[in-house]
Amino acid sequence: ISSKRRLAAKGLTKSVTETLTFLEMPKVRFEVSVKKADELNAFGKDTVEFLISANVGEPLMPMAKIASGGELARIMLSLKNVLNVCDGIDTVIFDEIDTGISGKTSRKVGIKLKEIGKGAQVICVTHSAQIASLADNHLFVSKKETNGRTESAVRTLDNEERIGEIARILGGIDVTDIQRAAAKELMAEKSRSTEA
Repeated sequence: ISSKRRLAAKGLTKSVTETLTFLEMPKVRFEVSVKKADELNAFGKDTVEFLISANVGEPLMPMAKIASGGELARIMLSLKNVLNVCDGIDTVIFDEIDTGISGKTSRKVGIKLKEIGKGAQVICVTHSAQIASLADNHLFVSKKETNGRTESAVRTLDNEERIGEIARILGGIDVTDIQRAAAKELMAEKSRSTEA
């Protein structure tokens, strides 16, 4: 089992590193470390740890100790992107995967989410127009108070409502024609982005 783990770790290391490079972490070093445990445990006689160095000149360290919020989001996306192929998971959920990342990186995250969506249902909570505009469906979640209780509602937006919501994410309080045009452009760019 240990030799199979080490072999799988090499493949996972390579695939995750390639995905992280695509997601605007070109200098990242990622490694799945498999070492012999001191004693037999429920997982065999190995300890497995994810190590990362996001910056040039920094040593590999345990992922949980050094990764920022934006880095963790991209690492988790990379792992789910790679592992979903062999796990056969039907539904993958990402909650605010856009935390701490720029517009260009958000777009690339959206492209990776589309790739995962080819083999599984992806549910993504996002405040990024670059990600939302790549979705096949856009659900709008709202809350209201009724009889002293908070109620949540979810509804599917039609195309015009999607344009309005993406424009609102781009612009804020008052949606302008320029923001609506930018939202339409992001949505039209969807097919070109996912082919890249």
